[in-house]
Amino acid sequence: MQFIDIHGHYAWNIDDGIPSKDDAYHALSIAKSNNIQAIVATPHIVPGSHNLEDIKTIQLRINELKELASEFQIQVYEGCELFLNHDCIQSIHDNLFIPLENTHYLLVEFDVRKELGDEHEVEDYLYEIEMKGYIPIIAHVERYFKDEIDLDRIRDFIDSGYIIQVNSSSLLGIHGKTVKNNAYRLLNEGLVHVIASDTHRCEGKRIPNLQLTFDTLSKDYSYQTLKTLMFDNPESLLNNKEVVNIEAKKSFFRKLLKRR
Repeated sequence: MQFIDIHGHYAWNIDDGIPSKDDAYHALSIAKSNNIQAIVATPHIVPGSHNLEDIKTIQLRINELKELASEFQIQVYEGCELFLNHDCIQSIHDNLFIPLENTHYLLVEFDVRKELGDEHEVEDYLYEIEMKGYIPIIAHVERYFKDEIDLDRIRDFIDSGYIIQVNSSSLLGIHGKTVKNNAYRLLNEGLVHVIASDTHRCEGKRIPNLQLTFDTLSKDYSYQTLKTLMFDNPESLLNNKEVVNIEAKKSFFRKLLKRR
C-alpha cells in the first residue's frame, strides 16, 4: 500500500527537525522504502518568534525539498505546524502560517511538555483559526495527556469539525506507555482521522516509519481502516475535501453480545 505523510519535518536546518540536506536525502530514501508517495513539509512556526521574512525563508526551503524529493518520485506539499501559544491570535490575524498546500486545513500543535490547557488556551485558539476560515488539524493529540486521555474532549473537537492526527511513533511505543495507550484508545474509539510520521530524523526512532506502523496495526485492524487513516483521508485533506470517520473497534465482548 502507498502512504501519504501529512506531518513531517523533512525540510532541513529550519527547525528542530532534519538538520542537513544530506540527512534530508537519507530521510527521503527511507520514506521511499516505506512506500510514502507524498509528504507535507510541516516546519514549526512559533508565533512571537517567526515573522513574514521567516515564512518566506521556510517556503524557499520547502521548494528545495521538493527538488530533492523528485529524485525519489516523492511529491512534496507545503505546510507548517503552527504552535498555539499566547501570541498565536495575532499571528493568525496576520496570516503568519502556511496552510496545507493552499487548502483550508492548518496543522497546529500545543505544548507537548505539559498537560493540555483549559478552554481559553485551547478551544479559544482553535476557534480563532476557524473564524479565519481554516480547519485545524490537531497534531499528535495523544501526547497532550500525561495520565489518561480525555476522550470526551476529543469528541468535542471532532464535533467542532477539527481533524485528529496521531503519530505513528506513538502507536509504536516510542513516546512511552501512556502515550501509546492514549493513541490506541483513540484508534479503538474511532477518534482518529489521520496517522502521520512527524519525522524529525533520518536515523533512530523518529524516522519515516509508516510501513512498519501499517504492518504492526494490520494484525488487529482492517486494511480499509488503515487505508482511510494513512492514504484516503490525507489525500482528501490535500484536495481540500472532507475526511471520513473510521468505525470504533468492536471488543471481544461486544462481538459476543452481538452474536446473542
